[in-house]
Amino acid sequence: MLQLHSSIDIDASASLVWAILTDFASCKRWNPFIRAILGKPSSGNRLRLTVQRQGEPPLSTTSTLTYLREPRELRWRQQRLVPALFATEHRFRIESLPAGGVRFHLTEQVEGLFASLLGRGRQRATEESFHLMNHALKARAERLGSRFALAGDATT
Repeated sequence: MLQLHSSIDIDASASLVWAILTDFASCKRWNPFIRAILGKPSSGNRLRLTVQRQGEPPLSTTSTLTYLREPRELRWRQQRLVPALFATEHRFRIESLPAGGVRFHLTEQVEGLFASLLGRGRQRATEESFHLMNHALKARAERLGSRFALAGDATT
């Protein structure tokens, strides 16, 4: 088994980060890693994903949304023809921080006999793509969060 992980602190509410993360239709506007998601954010649903790792062409896959706990965590799993050979699970988790804001965790777990065949270059490209996505999510959430705060200040 191989596990890749990236996390980032975001100065925004869990509900705002969740709203951005589960607005599948708009991910192509801000997400440099997950370029498209077709499907609804509901447990058991099939999702058609287009991902693009750093330095690689886009790749379209089909996954199943296996776990959804609003506004904290969602997971989807992709299995190839034979799950014992190669399967991946992506986990997106939002953790509230005591001082405010959240920590966003993005994890990919690769299982099966072929997991060990993934080269170090591919692992680095995936980790870099995770970091880029995390920073884009942070920028979007903090920008939207500050707009909501300013709008709230104007009404008081």
